Amino acid sequence: MKGLGGGLPNREGDADETDPDFEKSVDGAQVMAALQQLHGNSGLIGALQQKLDGLVGLRSGFIEELHPQVRARVLALEKIQEEHDEVHEKYVEERKALEAKYAKLYAPLYESRSEIVKGTREVDGPEDDEELKAEIAAAGDAPKGVPEFWLIALKNHEEIASMITERDEGALKHLVDITTTQLEGEDEDGDELCGFKIDFHFEENEYFENSVLTKTYHMDDEDETILRYIEASDIDWKAGKNLTVKVLRKKPKPGSKNKKPITKTEPAESFFQFFYPPEVPDEEEQQNMSEDDAEQLQDAMEQDYELGMMIANNLIPDAVNWFTGEAFADDEEDEDDEDDEFDDEDDEFDDEDEDEDDEDDEDDEDDEDEDDEDVDASFKAPPAMKGAAAGAAGENPPECKQQ
Repeated sequence: MKGLGGGLPNREGDADETDPDFEKSVDGAQVMAALQQLHGNSGLIGALQQKLDGLVGLRSGFIEELHPQVRARVLALEKIQEEHDEVHEKYVEERKALEAKYAKLYAPLYESRSEIVKGTREVDGPEDDEELKAEIAAAGDAPKGVPEFWLIALKNHEEIASMITERDEGALKHLVDITTTQLEGEDEDGDELCGFKIDFHFEENEYFENSVLTKTYHMDDEDETILRYIEASDIDWKAGKNLTVKVLRKKPKPGSKNKKPITKTEPAESFFQFFYPPEVPDEEEQQNMSEDDAEQLQDAMEQDYELGMMIANNLIPDAVNWFTGEAFADDEEDEDDEDDEFDDEDDEFDDEDEDEDDEDDEDDEDDEDEDDEDVDASFKAPPAMKGAAAGAAGENPPECKQQ
C-alpha cells in the first residue's frame, strides 16, 4: 500500500527556481483541476498524492533527444505496455467477479456460524457421537450460543491480543459477530467506491448504545494500493463507561476555595482506540505539516490499514480456528519449522566455531601476560567497570575476575 506522507509538499526544501523542463511538462489546468477536486475532500492527502503521482515524472523532452532507432524501440515498449494494461484491466474485472462469486458462497456459511454463536440456531452434535449426546442430556441447562466466542478468538490472535486490556474484556464479551464487505456504489462526487468495511456487532451492553461499530477503509483505485482515508463509527458511550479514556482526580489543596476534586481525562490504552483512526488534516493544516509529522501520519495510517486487513482477511475467515486455538497452533508450528531450519544451519557452523574458539583460547592464553605488561596501567579498566557496581564509601569494590 502506498503511504500518504509522500504526497505532502516539502515546505522547508522548496526551491526558488523551477526546472524549466518540468515546468513545460506540467499542465497548469491539470493542477488547478486537481486542487479544485480536493476542496472539501476528506481524502485530501491520498487524492493529492495520486494527482501529484500523475503529474511528476511526465516527459521533459529527453525521449525526443534519443537516437531515432532508440526512440523506435521505446515506442514499441509503450505499445507493449498498453497491451499489458488492457490485459490487467481484464484481470481486475475477472478478479472482482471471482471475489463476488465466492463472497456469495461464503455468505451462508458465515450466517450459519453467526446463528450458532448467537444461540439463534441449536445443534445436537454429530449423529455418530453418542457419548457427546449423553453428556448433553446429563448436563442440564446450557448457556446461550457460544459465550465469548469473538473475545476468545481475538485474544488468541497475537497481534490483536496486544491491543486488548482487562477493561476491554467486559465490553468485548458482548461482541456477537464481525463481518466484512467490499464497498459498492458511488460516492457523493459520482466516483466508484473502492475499499472495504468491517462491522463489529454487539448485543445490548452497559458500555455503549451502538449495536454495530463500523470501520471503513476508502481506497483510491480498484487494486486497493492507495489508501485515501479511514472512517469509523462514533461510539455512543454510556456515562462513565468510556474505555478509551481514564479519569484522574486530584484533591484540592488545603485552604483552597474550590472544595470539589479536580478531574481531568487522558487517553487510555484500549482495543476501542481502533475506532479513533488517524485524522487526515485539511488543506491549511497540510501546508503547515512538517516532514516528521507527515511521516508519523503515514505510519499511523499504514499500521491501521494493516490491522484492518488482518481482521478482514485473517481473523474473520478463520474465526473458528482462532477460537479453538488451531490457527494459533498452526502459526507456532510454522515458526518452529523455521527455527528448526536455522538450528540445523547453526549446528553446522557451531562445529566449525568450536574448533576456531579452541585455537583462539590457546592464543589468548599465550598473549595474556604480554598484554598486561605492554598496556599502561592508566588504560586498564577498574574492577568495578566490568558489570559490578562501585562500592559505597569505605567499601572496596568487588574483585574483578578475568573471564
